Amino acid sequence: MANTRVLLRRRKSIRNTRKITKTMEKVATAKLAKAQNAAVAARPYTGKLKEIIGQVAGASVEIKHPLLEEHPEPKKAVVIVLTSDRGLCGAFNANVVKEARGVIGELKAKGRELEYIVQGKKGIGAFKYLNLPIAERLVGISDKPAYARAEAIADRLMAAYERHELDEVYLVYAAFKGAVSQVPKHEMVLPLRGLQGNGGESTAGPARSGTPRAAGAGYLFHPDPQTILAQVLPLVVKMAIFTAMLENAASEQAARRVAMKNATDNADEIIKLLTRSYNRARQGKITQEIAEIVGGANAQ
Repeated sequence: MANTRVLLRRRKSIRNTRKITKTMEKVATAKLAKAQNAAVAARPYTGKLKEIIGQVAGASVEIKHPLLEEHPEPKKAVVIVLTSDRGLCGAFNANVVKEARGVIGELKAKGRELEYIVQGKKGIGAFKYLNLPIAERLVGISDKPAYARAEAIADRLMAAYERHELDEVYLVYAAFKGAVSQVPKHEMVLPLRGLQGNGGESTAGPARSGTPRAAGAGYLFHPDPQTILAQVLPLVVKMAIFTAMLENAASEQAARRVAMKNATDNADEIIKLLTRSYNRARQGKITQEIAEIVGGANAQ
């Protein structure tokens, strides 16, 4: 028969754990609302920016810019991987690292020399385990995306790209699809190619099917398109990195909220089972004591 004291201690321990998971669920829910608003608000701006730049880029075949030009025989690539600093968010980090490993495998098969920029302690730990050298570590910012940091990373990478010190830049992160859906994805940040003004699709993706809009239709350029591109194209790279940080932060909080809710629900079930077991054990002891008393009385 189960020891009632042991059952009481276990139930108390589970209740204390439930308080923690319930509190973390509430905190994640509050942070998710803010992160989700920021991520969703950035999408129209980023999508419209790509659309306008696509129209400008197509206004003249003479337009050239270093960020639009693909390097012949690319050899070196940079992979930016965005994870979280804290755990307790289910398979969020594992899925991002799995996506990153797939991208790394493909690039290595093409003979690329790789350099890694990793955000988040969990990603850094995973890369150490995989024995992959990290060129730059970003810690303590996974749930606090800042445009200034994204801008600094983008400026450094664009300068290296224009000097032909690197040939490609890839970004791996978790795209926020909803409160219960976070999809790991990757995209090419540099070179900027395939800017077709497709209303928010990836710069590396195909344009939407249908009748293409005339290049530069509806726009009057002042100054000339070449000057506009020189000023705005770097902004596309910066916003791509910053938007990914916002999406990743929202995905992290959503994953943590779901994980903590599941943990709280499981704690409730365990508490019910322990309470039932305790009641049975207590009733069994009472029955045994009554039987002993009755047996002792009959023996006299």
